[in-house]
This record gives sequence, structure tokens and C-alpha cells, in this order.
Amino acid sequence: MHKHVLQADSIQYRIGERQLLTDIFLKCETGEIIGLLGRNGCGKTTLLQILFGTRHTDNKHIRINDKVYPAPYKHKHLMAYLPQHNFLPKNISLQKIINLYVANAAKQESINQDERIQAHLHKRADALSKGEARYFELLLLLQLDARFLLLDEPFSGVAPLYAEYIEELLLAHKHRTGIIITDHDYRSVLRVSNRIILLTDGYCRPINHEEELLEWGYIPAGTFS
Repeated sequence: MHKHVLQADSIQYRIGERQLLTDIFLKCETGEIIGLLGRNGCGKTTLLQILFGTRHTDNKHIRINDKVYPAPYKHKHLMAYLPQHNFLPKNISLQKIINLYVANAAKQESINQDERIQAHLHKRADALSKGEARYFELLLLLQLDARFLLLDEPFSGVAPLYAEYIEELLLAHKHRTGIIITDHDYRSVLRVSNRIILLTDGYCRPINHEEELLEWGYIPAGTFS
């Protein structure tokens, strides 16, 4: 299968006097999951929104397969984004949401048959637990056939069992999409990711061993003992 390559470099972003992002370089290929870790306020969400194209900065260079895209979200099948907050319309049933969101009948059926969703199709989205809602949102995004998927806090507030289901879902689909995922539940991120990047002091630092997360002070001593 032909690999697609996302490359982003020279990304800078300031908030007032504060340089939040400094010359960020990031590369992701289809078939891999990149875990983007970092403390609160270090710019992870900002970086995902810049990659997606919905947050403006004068300094960025985003290429997919060597073609420059100032706003990837405007192009079909390039990129999908899971925001931190649920995007499901609250007052209609999951079945209606599927029919509205997914045009292809075979893909609609594939969601309808999902064992975690089947029993909830008649429910409204606001009747779902946090884990059920996140899982369902991801299922919808995966049907878009985007080359790249940006996930902002997919595990946040999700019960451990559903976190496991989400991990399984990502691993089952990663062969056909490139995924960048950020979350404070670093254990889930470490389990699904091929590569880990730590965003700290405005820079993306590749992490080759989990112990480096201790050295950078991202996780407390004794975590892996």
C-alpha cells in the first residue's frame, strides 16, 4: 500500500510575549501512531490545530506527500481532527448521526454492526457515557478515510475498559492512516504509539526510552519501577 507522509516544520507560535512553539518539526507516515506528550499549557492542542489548519500562525510549513497545504482541513480525505470536547449533536439518535455523517451505505452498516455501538443506536448522544461517546466519535472519523488523524485527548475522562476499546480501535485502523495522538493518560498513549515525542519548552523532542520521560520531568520518579 502506498505510504502517505505528513511533514510539518518551521512552526512557531506566540501568545503575547510568550513563545509557545519554537521551530517545531514533525513527521508522520500512514501506518504509524505518534504519541505527543507534554504538560498542560505546553501547546499540544495549539500544535494539532495548526497542523489541521484551523489555528493561524504566520510561521508554518505543512506538506503532505511533498505538496504544501496551508489548511489541510479544507481538502477532502487529507486530515480529520478529534477535538477535546465532544462534537456529537446532543438531541438526535446515534442512528441519525450515522446517517447524517456517513454517506456510504456500507460504512454506515459497518458502524451499525459494531458490537460496542449496536445496543445504543436508538439512544441520543447525550445519553452515552464519556467512553461510549469518544469511541463512537472515533468510529465516525475513521469512516472519513482521512490520510491523517489528529486526536486531542481521546482517553480523557474515559473509564479504563473503554480506554482499552479505543486502543484496540486505533491499532485495528492504523495500517491505513497516520495518527498523532495527545493525552494525559500517557500509559494508553505509550501502549498504542510507535514513536513518542515530548513537547517541552516549545520544542518537539523524540523520546527513545520511557526513562527519558522521567529525565525530562514529565512523569514522577518510580513510575516504571
